Amino acid sequence: MKSKIIIPFLALGHGINDLLAGYFLGCLAAGSGDITRIGLSLLLYNLLAFGGQYPVAIWLERIGQHQKMISGAFLLNLGAAILFFSIPSLAVVMAGIASAIYHVAGGSVCASRDKALPIGLFAAPGVAGLIAGGYLAWEQYQLQWPLVSICILFIVVIQFIGIPNMVASQSSRDQPVTSPGIHLDKHDLIMILLLLVISLRSAVWNIFQLLHDQQYDWLLAIALAAFAGKILGGWLADRVGWKTYTWLSMTAAAPLIHFFRNELLLFCIGIGLLQSGIPATTALLIRSVNGKKERGIALSFGAAIILGALIMVIPQAILSASLLLPVGLLAGMFLLFWVTDRKKLLH
Repeated sequence: MKSKIIIPFLALGHGINDLLAGYFLGCLAAGSGDITRIGLSLLLYNLLAFGGQYPVAIWLERIGQHQKMISGAFLLNLGAAILFFSIPSLAVVMAGIASAIYHVAGGSVCASRDKALPIGLFAAPGVAGLIAGGYLAWEQYQLQWPLVSICILFIVVIQFIGIPNMVASQSSRDQPVTSPGIHLDKHDLIMILLLLVISLRSAVWNIFQLLHDQQYDWLLAIALAAFAGKILGGWLADRVGWKTYTWLSMTAAAPLIHFFRNELLLFCIGIGLLQSGIPATTALLIRSVNGKKERGIALSFGAAIILGALIMVIPQAILSASLLLPVGLLAGMFLLFWVTDRKKLLH
């Protein structure tokens, strides 16, 4: 019975974790006219929350204490909720570290080596939580103590549910996961990461703009599209094929998000397609790192998003089409260097 509720419970935790982040960053944006401060806070959070996932993955693979790590992430969120209105910079740091830990630990518990749907179920509440948190902050709801209570409740409940630890033997870690037809080759990996960078950069920036302009009907539509897209995409990818579905969803999403940001229906379709490709992309990346779930999760949930966020904060003049593609390509090649056999790549 407990095993059946682990994925829904961790998915709920994902939504809460991202709601906290959205609320903290939204409060900073709503309460400060200092664009530089807002930008630095966003950058700091993104560097920790997404850039920190790969080091967390390596560490978690070694210690395997998934339940303790998930509980620790919510202890950090609890501290961030308590301290936010007195020491906001420290709270942002704590929330960023908590997010990096939770995404890798929770995502790797839910991930399956042969199914994309569980990843979609875990990932689905993320964007919805982020948007909900931003909305609540922008409307100036005072949620400090409700958020503190939710974090405490989550930490208590998780002790009774019990999260499995997944330390693999060294031999099983080094054994390649083979399955004909669903591996990413080097060209596939570069192009998919490039498309993710372009799409995520556009999506994150547009959502931030919508929050700033208080277009809440759009935000609700985006949240629903993202939520449904991840679940439906995981289900479809398991039937169509991970690689095929990834290519179809990513190539369709990029132009819709980038060029139709003022058309609600088309933009939401683009968001839904982008999010629907995440489960299959994550499953493929896990395959590409020999079944190491933690590293695959970190590359999908962390590396691609941080690259999109970093591109977002580059001055708009630099973001011409002529420079966006090379920047994304170089970023994809850098990631490729770390997830493949570096010696072979250098030769």
